[in-house]
Amino acid sequence: MKSLVLASLVVASATNIYAETGASETAPLQLVQTIPLPGVKGKFDHLAVDLAGGRMFVAAKINNTLEVVDLQNTRRLRSVSGFAEPQGVLYLPDRQLVVANGGNGEVQFLDGTTLHVLQRFSFGADADNIRYDSAGRRIYVACEDGAIGTIDLSTRSKLPGIKLPGHPEAMAIEPHGHRLFVNVPKVDTVFVLDRSTAKVTAEWKLTKSKTNYTMALDEGHHRLFVGCRQPPNVVVLDTTTGHEIATFPIGGETDCMFYDGAHQRIYVTGADGTLDVVQQLDADQYRVLQELPTAPLARTCLFVPELDRIFVAVPQQKDHDAELRVYRPRYRAA
Repeated sequence: MKSLVLASLVVASATNIYAETGASETAPLQLVQTIPLPGVKGKFDHLAVDLAGGRMFVAAKINNTLEVVDLQNTRRLRSVSGFAEPQGVLYLPDRQLVVANGGNGEVQFLDGTTLHVLQRFSFGADADNIRYDSAGRRIYVACEDGAIGTIDLSTRSKLPGIKLPGHPEAMAIEPHGHRLFVNVPKVDTVFVLDRSTAKVTAEWKLTKSKTNYTMALDEGHHRLFVGCRQPPNVVVLDTTTGHEIATFPIGGETDCMFYDGAHQRIYVTGADGTLDVVQQLDADQYRVLQELPTAPLARTCLFVPELDRIFVAVPQQKDHDAELRVYRPRYRAA
């Protein structure tokens, strides 16, 4: 199915209905598809992919729906209601979908086929970003005015929360270690949590930029990329020391960031209507390759390395419906 989805994405590039302004064969990103999502109002939040089933799930936060997109046939399959400001979305290996609701603080487990709710967990308020720890079989939930909630998938039960001094935003799991990195923009700090003890082990106060919302991890080079809004920069941290190594500029109101380890690139979206492409020259040096215009409030994206595609959720504009845009990275020949 993955090969079929990728083939569909490639073929669609010849017939896409919107052309990227000023695109060239050497541009770092090329718009290859636009999938309309008519009737969806307001901004989107996060996205998740079902690779085996060839589906994309898009949290339409203000619309209180989950938009399900068929990637192979490039069309919306259905719009699922019954949510309260859906924000975080995960698709698990056991074919269950997890949705975090900001409106009522509830995390719902849905059957991946029927999309019927199987189980609910309450986290008080503002359930937002969620992350899956495959090694520990746990889900971490950013919630409330300052907490990380935890769901143990082995026992299907909640574990005691981890208190923080403000609402957590982006998180990053260290796959080959025990740490969980968490942004808390209220105090301009990255908190380091030990997943095995559920305790805070370090606090890295940012000085080069503030209001840290997005995050991505390069575990191989021991670098943590922290997207900030004041001013709009990414601060590069050394994960062995917490020291600030470098900064580079990005668009405003950043809300999503991904690291492509295979090609050493960073992709960042911002609500000001930008998608930034940054090349990692080495662990300490970075060059902005492109600041691609998207659309106002198109703040969320998902990079899927298995498909080598970047998906950007674009809210309804004055002149056209909401849509899911698909970008193909272009790499310079060695």
